[in-house]
Amino acid sequence: MKRLLALAMSIAVLALAVTAAVDQRKPLAEAVRLSAENFDAYAPGGKEVDVIFGDFVLRNEHLVAVVADPVPTRNANMTVRNVAGALIDLTTRSDQSDQLAAFYPGPQNVAFRKARLIRGEQTADGNAVASADGPVGVEVMAAGTDNRPEVRVLYRLAPGQRYLEVVSTLTNTSDKALTVPLEDAWRMDGGKEDMVKAPNGTREFFWVHDRYWNQAYGVDCADRQIQSNSDARMSRLRYVDAGGQHMVHLNPGQSVTLRRRIFAARNLVNLRSLHAQAHGRSARRIRITIRDGGQQPLPAARIGVKRDGQPLGTANTRRDGTTDLLLADGAYTVDVASYGVTLARDLPLKVGPSSTEFRFVIRNYRSGRVVARITDEHDRPIPCKVEFQPLGDTPTPNFGPETAAFAVRNLRYAPLGTFQQLVPPGRYRLVISHGPEFDAVFREVTIPPAGTLELRERLRRSVDTTGWVSSDFHSHSSPSGDNTASQLGRVVNLVCEHIEFAPCTEHNRIDTYVPHIKKLQIEPYIATTSGIELTGQPLPLNHQNAFPLKRKPHTQDGGAPLTDPDPEKQIERLALWDNRSEKLVQQNHPDLGWLFFDKNGDGRPDGGYKRSFPYIDVIEIHPIVDALRLDPATQRGKRTYNNRIFNWLQLLNQGYRYPGVVNTDAHYNYHGSGGLRNWIRSSTDDPPRIDVMEMVRNATAGRLLMSNGPFLEVTASNGRGESAEIGQELSCPNRRVQLHVRAQCPNWFDIDRVFVLVNGRIAPGHDYRRATHADLFGSGPVKFDRVLELTLAGDAHIEVVAAGEKATLQPVLGPSWGKQQPVALTNPIYVDVDGGGFRANGDTLDAPLPVKLGVEPRR
Repeated sequence: MKRLLALAMSIAVLALAVTAAVDQRKPLAEAVRLSAENFDAYAPGGKEVDVIFGDFVLRNEHLVAVVADPVPTRNANMTVRNVAGALIDLTTRSDQSDQLAAFYPGPQNVAFRKARLIRGEQTADGNAVASADGPVGVEVMAAGTDNRPEVRVLYRLAPGQRYLEVVSTLTNTSDKALTVPLEDAWRMDGGKEDMVKAPNGTREFFWVHDRYWNQAYGVDCADRQIQSNSDARMSRLRYVDAGGQHMVHLNPGQSVTLRRRIFAARNLVNLRSLHAQAHGRSARRIRITIRDGGQQPLPAARIGVKRDGQPLGTANTRRDGTTDLLLADGAYTVDVASYGVTLARDLPLKVGPSSTEFRFVIRNYRSGRVVARITDEHDRPIPCKVEFQPLGDTPTPNFGPETAAFAVRNLRYAPLGTFQQLVPPGRYRLVISHGPEFDAVFREVTIPPAGTLELRERLRRSVDTTGWVSSDFHSHSSPSGDNTASQLGRVVNLVCEHIEFAPCTEHNRIDTYVPHIKKLQIEPYIATTSGIELTGQPLPLNHQNAFPLKRKPHTQDGGAPLTDPDPEKQIERLALWDNRSEKLVQQNHPDLGWLFFDKNGDGRPDGGYKRSFPYIDVIEIHPIVDALRLDPATQRGKRTYNNRIFNWLQLLNQGYRYPGVVNTDAHYNYHGSGGLRNWIRSSTDDPPRIDVMEMVRNATAGRLLMSNGPFLEVTASNGRGESAEIGQELSCPNRRVQLHVRAQCPNWFDIDRVFVLVNGRIAPGHDYRRATHADLFGSGPVKFDRVLELTLAGDAHIEVVAAGEKATLQPVLGPSWGKQQPVALTNPIYVDVDGGGFRANGDTLDAPLPVKLGVEPRR
C-alpha cells in the first residue's frame, strides 16, 4: 500500500512538473520592479532608454515598457523631468529601438507617489509577477487635493497583446465640484530626426514615427477622439467627446475613467495595421524584397505605401533588402527611395491569400558600392571620416540624420578604418580625414552603376605632436536630454576626429563612454573618464563641467549632484563632490563680465560671483577666432557679446590665473566633434596609457594649447639655460626672453600670421604675416619655426597666436566649423623679471573691466 501511495505521489509530482514545463513555454506577461539582480535581463534597448533601478518593466512576447518609479526626484534626463509614474520607454521585443522620451498620463504636474503590481484585478505581492493566461499591470497613484482629483493610472499588458493598456481613473475626493481635463502629454523630440507626427487636429488614432530609427507609436482612446497639437518636441493630446469638449465636471465622490491603448511597431504601416486588428479588422503579414537592376539587395531602402492614392506610411528594408509588413487584402502602390534618392514610384502591390511574397527589381537603378580600407603610413588601420561630396548632377547622398552613428548625412565614419557603403552611382569628391595631425586625402572618383570602388588610402601623420594629446572636455548626446544624438555616434565622431582623451560630460548625468569604446574595439585610439556638465540656471553662466567623477550605474542621474539656482552654491557642490576628490572643474561658456564683475547683471561692477572663484580650474573662452579680433565686444549675427578672449586677457592682467580651454560642446554627429580641441602636455602619446589625473593636473596648470586646427609649440628661455613651456613660470632677471615658436599644419589648411601677446597686447615688432614676412613662413607641415627676442619692461604673461586669416577649415570640417579661420592660442608663460614671483600689471587693455553684456548661444 505504501508503495502504491508513493508511486501515485510520484506520478502526481511528475504531472505537476510537466504542467509547469508546459506553462513555462506559454507566452507570459510580466511585471517586475528593477534591481541590480534583474536589470540586465529586463531593461529594454534603444537610443532613448532612460530606465534605472526602481522603475517597473511590463513585457510580453511583443512589447516591453518601462514605468518610472513614482518618486518626486525621478527625471528621465535634464529636460524630460518629473516623470514619476510616467511611461518612459516603450519598444517591440524583436526590434528594440526605444525612441520615446515620455508619455505623461494626464497633465504633467500630476504627482504620482505610490505604485503596486497587479495580477488580473488583484494586488500582487513582491517585486515581480507573471501570467500566462491574463493581464499583469503596474498601477500608480496620486492623492487628491481640494483642487485636484485623485488619479490612478493602470498600465496593463496581457500575453499576446500588441498594445499597452493605460487606464486612468480620476476621482473627486474633495467636498466641492471639480472640472478636470482629459489629456496626456507625449514627449518625443524630432528636431534633428527623420520623424513624422500625425498632423495637428482631431482623429481616432494619434501616431508618431521615427523613420530612421525604425520605431512608431500610436495612441487611441475608447469612446473619445484625440485632439492633438504637436511641435518638434511635445504633443498635447486632448480626449474630446462628440461636442469637442475635453473637460469633465466631477461632483464630490464622482469618478471618470479614461481608457487608452498605446501601440508600438517597427514602422507606421504596421502600426496602422495593428490598430486596425485591435478593432477587429484583418491584416496579413507580407514580405517585400527590394533589389536593384543588378539583383543586389537594397538595404535601408525607404518604401512608401499608398492605398487609393493615400499614404499609409513608410518602412525601411533590412540589410538583406527585405521588410515585413502587415497589410489588409487589397491593392496598393509602392514608392522606393534609397539614401534620399527616389528610385521608383507607384509600383503595384496586390495583397491576398496567395500573395504574401513580393520582389521589386528597380531595373533602371544599380547601386554603386564603396569598400574602404584606410590606414596610416605604416599600413595600420586608422579611424577616419569620409565625406561624399557629389560632383556634377550626382545627387547628394543622405545616409542618415545628424543623430546617427556611422553613416550621417553624406559622411561615413569608420572607427577602425574599414567600411562598405552603398551609394548612388555618380561622380564624387571624397574627403578622407583623421583630424588636424594628419594630411587629408582628396580624391575624385566615378562610381559606376553596379560598380565597386576599392578605396585604399593612407593618411600620413604630417604634424608631430609628440608629448601632447588632443582632447575635448565638453560633448553631449541623447542622455543629456537637449538633443537626440546617438551616444555611440558621439564616440565614433570623437575617435574619427582624433580626439585622444574625451571625458563623458552629459548634462546633469554622470555617464560613461566605456561600453561604446569596448564595443567598437577602439581602446588603442581613445581614452575617457566619467564626468558631467552640471547645468543650472541662469544660462549660460551656471554651467560647469567636472571629471573624473564616480558613476553609480542605473541610478538617478548616475549619482550626480543636483543643480542649484545659485551659481556659487552649485560650483561649490560640484567641486566638493565625491568627498572632495581631486577633479577638474571647468566653467563653461561664461559671460566673464557677469561672472567676475557684475553679479546682479545691472551693468555696474560689484565684484561678481566671488565664492565661485576658488573652485574654478579652467574657463572656456571660445570662439577661438576672436583671438584675431582683440576688441572688448564681438558680434554674433545681430547681437553683441563680450569677447571672452579679450576679457580673459584682462583677467590675467588682474591676477586671475585661470587657464583657458576651448571645446566643441558638440550635440549632434554631423561634423559635431573635431571643430575645437585642447592639446594637453602628456607623458605618453599612447591613449591606453593616458593618466586621467595627469590630464587634470596639466590642464589645471595651463599646460594646454587651444586650437581649432594648428599645432603650436612655444618655449621661453632666459639665456641661462632655463626654460619654460606653456603654463609654466620663468625667472628672467635680464628681462630678455628668447621665445621659440613652432607652428605646424596638415595639408588641408594653412596659417599666414603669427603674433605674440605680452600682457594682453601685441608685442611691437612681433606681428608676423606671410604677406610681409614671407621668408619666415614655410610651405611644408612646419609653417613657422623661429626664435624671437623679447625685451620685457616688467613681469609679463606671454601668449602666442598662430592663424590663417585667409584660410578656412572648410575642406574637412563641414558647413559650420568649416567657416572658421584656423587659429591656435597658447595659455600663458609667466615671466618673473625681479625675482619676487610673477605679479600682474593691472592693465585693462584700454577698456573698462567687463560687466554683463549678452547671453551667447552655445557656439
